[in-house]
Amino acid sequence: MKIKTHSYRFAEEIVQHPKHQAAWNEIQAILSGAPLFVYPNKSSSNDKLDVVQQVMNTYFDRVMAIDHGWEYHPLATSIENSGLAADFKKTFGDIVVQAEVQFGNMSRWYSDVFKFQTAYSQSLINIGLSVVPMNSLAKRIDSNIVNFERTERELPSAKLSITLPILLIGLEPDVDTNIVDISQCKFGGIKNITGRGKNANKWRIVNGYLNGTPMGDIGPDSPTGPMLDDADEE
Repeated sequence: MKIKTHSYRFAEEIVQHPKHQAAWNEIQAILSGAPLFVYPNKSSSNDKLDVVQQVMNTYFDRVMAIDHGWEYHPLATSIENSGLAADFKKTFGDIVVQAEVQFGNMSRWYSDVFKFQTAYSQSLINIGLSVVPMNSLAKRIDSNIVNFERTERELPSAKLSITLPILLIGLEPDVDTNIVDISQCKFGGIKNITGRGKNANKWRIVNGYLNGTPMGDIGPDSPTGPMLDDADEE
């Protein structure tokens, strides 16, 4: 994937400081190496929609939490049983990074920013990492999807209330991005991948991809591979 950054309150300078180079190297490797999971004609009413948000989410769950050891769904507050959970969190030396990977509705991004500020205000993190699609990619997911261009415009306007450093990263496919056509899988339609109760099928696709299995060989009887027990049904 091609990466574009916006540094809010010197977040990029902090992450790229020589003391924190491991953090930046890992973040950059995860994001630039991400594939794009598509299902052509997933929508009967809009033939421009082909990117499957739910499988993209599962991919980042797998790579960040399982492969790279980011804490999965940590609380974004010290209030016990609050239920306010972030996507990921990891400590790199003397900084704690909370990450929110958002390919959903724009309204969810505002919730992500609130979780950043809440965690920072209670000294749980030092910096926020917000990963969103560029507008060109967002338009292939659905309507009113969060996009980098809009968040880049809006975040600085909250400088008096959002007081922590946030590294905003936009993603879009480039010539090196692997495009994975999951319509070739043997699930009998997009609803058997993204529908409620079909979480295991998303893991079959992602783990199969990472294991080098052709999409045409993946179906309901394929091994799920490693999964996260409390993965969301989105």
